[in-house]
Amino acid sequence: MKLNNNIKIQTWFPTTIFSIENLISVEENINLIKEIYKIKKNIKTGGKNWKTDTYNSCGTYNLIKDIKFNNLIKKTEEQTLNFSKILGSNETYKVCSGWFNYYNKGDYQEYHIHPSSHFSAVYFFKNPKGSGSLIFKNPSDKMFPLKNLKYNEFSYGTCSYNPPERSLIIFQSDLWHMVEKCKNTTPRITAAFNLI
Repeated sequence: MKLNNNIKIQTWFPTTIFSIENLISVEENINLIKEIYKIKKNIKTGGKNWKTDTYNSCGTYNLIKDIKFNNLIKKTEEQTLNFSKILGSNETYKVCSGWFNYYNKGDYQEYHIHPSSHFSAVYFFKNPKGSGSLIFKNPSDKMFPLKNLKYNEFSYGTCSYNPPERSLIIFQSDLWHMVEKCKNTTPRITAAFNLI
């Protein structure tokens, strides 16, 4: 698209999402998955007031109280510090809660935010083919969309992530997000963390 020399396009108020791959070793990831299987056998599902019946440990098993997850939590805090510095904050943010999500075929998570925290993070233990993507909604709701709109980097309404196992995604907690319906035949397993 050719613009007049007097025209400028500037991007203000960006929505920023941080991602990193290979956060922990393959061996540690396998060991934590085994631990999740053990916890799942003994702990009832959490996430009261959620619309879906996806198994999770929100409110029934806080990962920050389990020392086996300490290294994952430490690495999540380190990467959140890196992200916060990029955003202009030199504060240290600590994980205040954490749980795991276990998605079988047909499971999904409706749009939601994480109140009472600055950052939230999703770590991918297992993300098999056919897993639902993590979808983020543009925080600038368009009440009256443009006519005949062909979406581009200035007008997207959503963005999606479906990263490899051992990846971490960090975002500010007031960003609306959801997980698409999973078509996977093996479980999609993630951890969710809130940081203040």
